[in-house]
Amino acid sequence: MNIIQISEVLKNICGDCIGENFFDHFEHLDQKNNLDPQTLGISTDIRLKVVDGTVIGKWEEIGFQKSFLFAGEKVLLNHTQSQTQELINTKIDTEKTPDIKELFLVNMSHEIRTPMNAIISMTNQLSRTTLTDEQDYFTQTIQTASKNLLLIIDDILDLSRIDAGKLDLEYIGFNLKMILSEVMQQMMHKAEKKGLEIDYILRDDIDISPVLMGDPHRINQVIFNLLSNAIKFTDKGSVWLTAVVLQDDEDSQEIEILVRDTGIGMDPEFVNRLFDNFSQEHEAVSRQYGGIGLGMSISQKLIAQMNGHFNVESEKGVGSAISFVIKLKKGSNTDLPKAIKTIYNEELFVGRKILIVDDNETNRLVASTILLGYGAQVLNAEDGDVALHMVKEDAYDIILMDIQMPILDGYETTRILRQNEYSGTIIALTASVVQGERERCIAAGMDDYLTKPIIEEVLIDVIDSWIKKKPLDIPEPEFTQPLYSLEGLRIISKGREDFVTKMIELFCGQVPDALTNLNACFQENDLPQVSKLAHKLKSTIDHLEIKSIQRTIRDIEAVSEEGSRAELIPMIDEVNRVLNQVMEELQLEIEKRNQ
Repeated sequence: MNIIQISEVLKNICGDCIGENFFDHFEHLDQKNNLDPQTLGISTDIRLKVVDGTVIGKWEEIGFQKSFLFAGEKVLLNHTQSQTQELINTKIDTEKTPDIKELFLVNMSHEIRTPMNAIISMTNQLSRTTLTDEQDYFTQTIQTASKNLLLIIDDILDLSRIDAGKLDLEYIGFNLKMILSEVMQQMMHKAEKKGLEIDYILRDDIDISPVLMGDPHRINQVIFNLLSNAIKFTDKGSVWLTAVVLQDDEDSQEIEILVRDTGIGMDPEFVNRLFDNFSQEHEAVSRQYGGIGLGMSISQKLIAQMNGHFNVESEKGVGSAISFVIKLKKGSNTDLPKAIKTIYNEELFVGRKILIVDDNETNRLVASTILLGYGAQVLNAEDGDVALHMVKEDAYDIILMDIQMPILDGYETTRILRQNEYSGTIIALTASVVQGERERCIAAGMDDYLTKPIIEEVLIDVIDSWIKKKPLDIPEPEFTQPLYSLEGLRIISKGREDFVTKMIELFCGQVPDALTNLNACFQENDLPQVSKLAHKLKSTIDHLEIKSIQRTIRDIEAVSEEGSRAELIPMIDEVNRVLNQVMEELQLEIEKRNQ
């Protein structure tokens, strides 16, 4: 690669080198004699060979016929066609690498989120049942561990998105004092469990604006990470959080948020690489305290994206003080999002039909369990093709649509439904968190988008809001509901029909006595015992999917000592009538199976 133009300043240093090879005069700053055409197009520190230690500049851009060196002065070069193609290919490969990395991480996240959805959701359902103290402890341990695993997955995805420049920050109104207080509430138990003092100190003269503009979720994430680290690396003493207004302008505030601890502290050498990806001080610390070394790296990148910076002070064996400074615009109450916490009763979706389309049996079970708790009539389809046939035969208030499925995926299934003028609500429910997924779902014809693991409150809020928007839009065809189903038993038995037969016989043998006891306790007005007997019958009714009395048996179970006996009469009668009818049909089923 020859020099074809050079400034007078550089000519005075290296002589008149027009026509000479560029590599005879310039080299890498740290890697002598290792400057080759493939490094062009990538920012590379270089220097003149004749001037020791002086950094002249970086490769800033590359064109098809020439490249430029900017250092206050410039060198214009020519290069061959093959070199140009090498540079172009290198540039393309460099740009592709982050996309390949992100795609891998997204796929990995999807595969992990699917079983995590079952673990988290079913553990939440288990925690609502009557448990011993030991069982409750085990359940809480599963919940904590699964949430921690999910945080690690989210951290890795965040890092990938930030590095690829694809993480978008929100810009909404929020109350910073409330965020600080909420983070303290979350971390207080963790600190007290270690015997640490933890405090939130905000001086009376600190006047933080009641509404600031920015991304409250990401600010919360950074503060949570700082406090979590402080507690993790402090074995005795205290941890405290504070905030200071450094500059208060008419339309903005510059604020410093500080976390100080009396923990193990850091060596100066480690402080210099504290914000590196996967940074751990040394192996012993990693083994003792855990973590993967991403929290501070992500925090620093998030604050930098907000045009802020970190300050770090630490002394080994004494403790650390880590703060970040950000400048935020002031807002008004109209900028605050409307946050209304709705409490729903168990009859919210009574009379509503919801179709769950998902190829994963566990995911269908998780969503069904949640929705049955609110009185919904739930049907399942294991792929898009089955869903299309079901929609032809029936109408649904809501369709929950998975994306990645065999035969017909969620996108194609939705497109076909919309082409056939289906006007019902379709909500994507997917483990995919790739950027732009929501937009793809909406473009395919879906109305809304939810991610797994399922957050029950969010799922119920979204479904309820769409049902309210389209309460009477879809004509309801006649629907004959089966009296019961053996599919639940087949799932439990993994298809063993001998097991299903035994369970049917067990049902027919036990239910008559259960009904006799239920009726006797009701006649004696022993309502607490009626509730207990209904609780026992509930699981049997659910296993056989006797949908017509699933809500009724739960209403009986919920009765209190002060409850109305008159209200129970029709419910008890309905349970007797339906269960006797089921037993009659199951007796015929047993005879057929034993022939």
